[in-house]
Amino acid sequence: MSGEKAHTGLREIHPENKTDVKLISRMHLELLHWGPMAQLGRIFLEKFCYTVLMQDDLMKVELYEVEGKPAGFIAYTQYSFTFHRSAIKKHFFYVTYIVLISILRNPLIILDVLKAMRVMFQRRGEISIGQDPVAEILAIGVYPEYRTPKFIKNTGLRISHEMFQKAVTYFKQAGLHNMRLAVDSFNKATLLFYHSLGGRTEGLMNRAGDELVQIWFDFDQNMQDE
Repeated sequence: MSGEKAHTGLREIHPENKTDVKLISRMHLELLHWGPMAQLGRIFLEKFCYTVLMQDDLMKVELYEVEGKPAGFIAYTQYSFTFHRSAIKKHFFYVTYIVLISILRNPLIILDVLKAMRVMFQRRGEISIGQDPVAEILAIGVYPEYRTPKFIKNTGLRISHEMFQKAVTYFKQAGLHNMRLAVDSFNKATLLFYHSLGGRTEGLMNRAGDELVQIWFDFDQNMQDE
């Protein structure tokens, strides 16, 4: 052993690093398994979400490590209203190919595929809500053992807060003024988390039958410190 201290904190994921792409895709499936993108399966996450979207600079992804072990991740974009449309329009045939391969490998996901397609096409209509650039956190997750009161007390690490603040700092430096998030109405813990950071509720919306709560942040106003 060299005695070098293991890495603790955030590091950016790059699409050419296939090992990291596989890791983030696996974490997404484990931590956010109920979401429409996760239900499309590992291949779609690896080949499209965590490769194409990053290659096109439509999404940034960061991994949080504690003593060199994966603890959480965050994915965010400057293009809340248009990134789905832009990516699908540009890569329509590739997306179709990935979806077909996923179905052939696991025919049971056909209903999940149809729902995910509805979600993506319904997002296209959300441009009536606002115009890009508008920030959005697309995915955020932390393994349970890294968010217990005992872990936080022993380490002083609040991983979700750190990841959120890193995204906000990036958005502010990019000159953005607003961030909106769409959170499942049943996800009370996440809703409370965003409200504790100064988010405001702006009504409900429906995506493919799922009720979502819109949470908005205004960067030009004072946000609660972490």
